[in-house]
Amino acid sequence: MMPATMPLWDEITDRVVAPGTLSLWWLYQAGLVIKSPGGTVIAIDPYLSDAVLRSYKQPRNVPALVDPATAAVDALLATHSHEDHLDPDSIDGFMSHEGTHFIGPPMAVDKVLSKGVAAARATAVRRGTVVEVGDITVRAVHARHMFAPEPTPDAVGYLVEHDRVRIYHSGDTEYDSEIVADTIRTSVSLICINGTAGNMNAHEAAMLAWRQQTRLAVPFHYGLWRDEGYGEGANLDPHVFVSTYHRLDPGGRTFVLTAGEAVVI
Repeated sequence: MMPATMPLWDEITDRVVAPGTLSLWWLYQAGLVIKSPGGTVIAIDPYLSDAVLRSYKQPRNVPALVDPATAAVDALLATHSHEDHLDPDSIDGFMSHEGTHFIGPPMAVDKVLSKGVAAARATAVRRGTVVEVGDITVRAVHARHMFAPEPTPDAVGYLVEHDRVRIYHSGDTEYDSEIVADTIRTSVSLICINGTAGNMNAHEAAMLAWRQQTRLAVPFHYGLWRDEGYGEGANLDPHVFVSTYHRLDPGGRTFVLTAGEAVVI
C-alpha cells in the first residue's frame, strides 16, 4: 500500500529551481523526477507499485517514495514497456491528472492507451524524436534492449535539456557506440549498471560515460529489489562503476545517488 501523503512530493512541488539548472530526484531503479526553473515536472520510468511481484515474483525491497495519484507531473515518460519502467499499476494514478501527457516508444504507448487514456494525451517517440514539455526539451536517443523473454526493439533513452543543461537517462540498454553518437558531452549521464536482463554492467557503463565525455557520471538501476532479484552475477555496487570510471578518467566527476534526495545539475 502507498501512503496517503508523500512528503517528497511536497518537497518537489515547493522547490524553486534556479535559472540555468535542473533539479532531479531518484526513485530507485531507473525512476527519476526532474523539475525545471519554469516549474515543469517530468517523471521518467517511475516504478511505484509491486506489479513485478505478479509477473516475475520479485517483491520490491524499499517503499515507494511517491504516490502517482498525488503526483501531478506535466509528462510521464517511459523508456520502454517493461513493467519496472512503465509501471502498469501507476498509469491510472499519473494519468488521472488532466494536465499529464505520456511520452514513450510505440509499445509503451499501446499499453497506456489500453488503460483508456485518450490518444491525444500520448506521444509515441523513436530515436531522434524531439518533444517540448514546458521549458524542457525531451530528445529520444538510441538504446538496445533485446532482453530475450521480452525484447523491446523500440526501447529508447532520453536526453532531457534545458538551457545548457543536458541530462542523459539510459533506461535499459546494452553498451552500444550509437548511444555515444546521440549523447556526446552531456552535463550528467545516468546509466544502468546491473549487467543482467539485457543491460550493460558497471564496467561497460563506465566506458559509455567516459566515451560520452560527460561532466558527471552517475550509476543507477539498482536498489529496488533484493540483490538476488537482479539475477546471478548482477553488478549492484555503484562504487564498482565509480572505480572503473576513475581508472578511465582520473580527473572525472562521479556521483552516487541517494533515493529521494534532491540533486542540482
